[in-house]
Amino acid sequence: MKNAGISADEQRRQAFLDALMAGNDAEWSLCDGIIFCRLRVGTKVGLALRIPPHAIKAGQLQRVLERRFEQALAFDGLFAYLDDERALVIWQALPERRERALLDGMLSRSLSLAELERLDAYGTRY
Repeated sequence: MKNAGISADEQRRQAFLDALMAGNDAEWSLCDGIIFCRLRVGTKVGLALRIPPHAIKAGQLQRVLERRFEQALAFDGLFAYLDDERALVIWQALPERRERALLDGMLSRSLSLAELERLDAYGTRY
């Protein structure tokens, strides 16, 4: 069996990464409305971490912005903003070459910037 021993969360993560690598639209729900998705901003296609207003913790937006600029090299290429629904979005352009390890790193960087490392079983804190 192909997915023997792999958790349901890992299967969803793998399916999400497979869709991104294939250039397809994709969405991966982490918890409480927090999702990763493929999102076009202007002419660029990117990876977005979207945190809905009800899931944003007090002071989280300020800390995200502070960390983004205080650790500019670690978070280079990540953009943080509030969308029309006041969700916190952390977006980064998808690279031309889409490899699983590179995409895994992108997921980890986004979660780290948002201080949501607990949702990332694979990442490292930036």
